[in-house]
Amino acid sequence: MIADDEELLRTGLTKMIERMELPVVVVGTASDGLQALDMIAVHEPHVLLTDIRMPNMDGLELIENLAKNQHHIRTIILSGYDDFDYARKALRSGCSDYLVKPPIFTELSELLHSIYLEFSLELEKLIEESKKNEILHRSQVLLKTDFLRTLLVKKNNVSTKRWIEQGDRLGINLGSDTYAVAILRSEKRFERTQKYSTADWELFKYACLNITGEIVDGALSFYDEQEQLVILLPNRYSFEESCEKLQETRMNLSHYLHLSFSVALSASYPFHAIAEAYVEANRLLSVRLLREKSVLVTSKELIHYVNEDVTHHLKQLGELQDSDSLSEIQMKLNHWLETVKIAAYTPQALEKLKQELRVALLTLTQKPPMKQIEHESGFFSSQWLEQLGHADSYSDQLEPIHQMIEQLARQQKAGPHQNQTVEKATAYIQKYYNRSINLVSISEHVHMNPAYFSVMFKKKSGIGVIEFLTEVRMEKAKKLLVETELKTYQIAELVGYNDPAYFSNIFKRQCGITPHEYRNTAAINVTRNQ
Repeated sequence: MIADDEELLRTGLTKMIERMELPVVVVGTASDGLQALDMIAVHEPHVLLTDIRMPNMDGLELIENLAKNQHHIRTIILSGYDDFDYARKALRSGCSDYLVKPPIFTELSELLHSIYLEFSLELEKLIEESKKNEILHRSQVLLKTDFLRTLLVKKNNVSTKRWIEQGDRLGINLGSDTYAVAILRSEKRFERTQKYSTADWELFKYACLNITGEIVDGALSFYDEQEQLVILLPNRYSFEESCEKLQETRMNLSHYLHLSFSVALSASYPFHAIAEAYVEANRLLSVRLLREKSVLVTSKELIHYVNEDVTHHLKQLGELQDSDSLSEIQMKLNHWLETVKIAAYTPQALEKLKQELRVALLTLTQKPPMKQIEHESGFFSSQWLEQLGHADSYSDQLEPIHQMIEQLARQQKAGPHQNQTVEKATAYIQKYYNRSINLVSISEHVHMNPAYFSVMFKKKSGIGVIEFLTEVRMEKAKKLLVETELKTYQIAELVGYNDPAYFSNIFKRQCGITPHEYRNTAAINVTRNQ
């Protein structure tokens, strides 16, 4: 910022600074101290060059005003030879430097450069200090999280008094006699891992924690080892109030972050039994397996889930392996799901069925029709196994199997049409082998998805699409090598390869010898036959 009542000097200083090869920009100029004060409030410059004698408010008043209002700005006085006494007063008021008017280019440049270096050093110190504070903050958060996680499992025999004392040292208030534990588990976990990077998800977790903290009025909240958001609700909340706040939390997380959560709320337990409340809340989340969308389930609903005997439904899963008809398997799975939903199983029983259903589905994929399509397409890949493990409900576990059965049914109906599609594709390859065609362009020609077309083509022809294209090209290349005197690079272009070296490598891999060796061998055979 430049403050001087002489317009010519202001313009000259601006242009002088612009010519300097420094990371310095003039953000504004003022003709007196009052105007400079207003502009400093707006632009917040790091450095002020000011004349001493100006109308309305002179340079001394300006510097004193800045010091009084604690503006952290570096000031440079521009003084005439007869203003030395004023300059000394300015230095006493906090001015950093002074230059004689009009300033010399080199002097001003050196001074601004030295100020820039000082600012850079200060900035580095601030950044370093911020990093230290951030590390300290993270360490404190980790310590608190570790403490609260340990509290919920209570693997050691620490007294309640000791727990409270340890909490106080970490700034954690455990003053309530009783606590209810709420657990928020994110939905669609498999899709989430595909959509967000680890760093992005950490930001989402931080935002969830902040939103939750505001709604539950500072009740202790943290993530357990399964990345579930845990809230310790003290006895100042009634059961109804707790439910209202949890429902509000779900709605806000959905509205602001577009994330869906299922929530479980335990009964209120004495502090020494808080680990039992955590176990109860975790078990309650198993009820989600029966529902088609996210839930808020509470301990009061446990009275409806009393059946522990899963023998009947385990037997039904075993009988699936005896069915050879895909439609029969699908019908049995649907019946199994509908009857499980009304069986009133306990949370522990529901979890057992989830694991047994997973095993049954994995076994089903080894049945001949499904095993064949798995071999061809890799449908039941490691991703599917991960999806199965992260499924929110039984319906989500069954969905991939239903998709596969429907796909097999479509394939069986589409037999004649598929034969026509393969014929159309092979004719296209025979005609355009010398162009830059590939799986995508061939699939577009027959109006099919590339992945599905690739599987179908191989099933019908016994060879992959690209393998067939390569064979066609190699046969054409062999004919040209024998019947013409064209160079190898010319033949490569004529059969669809822009890179002669790549063509030679493919030819040798397919035929066992190089194009040159093939031509020579063919010439020898012709001579012998003559």
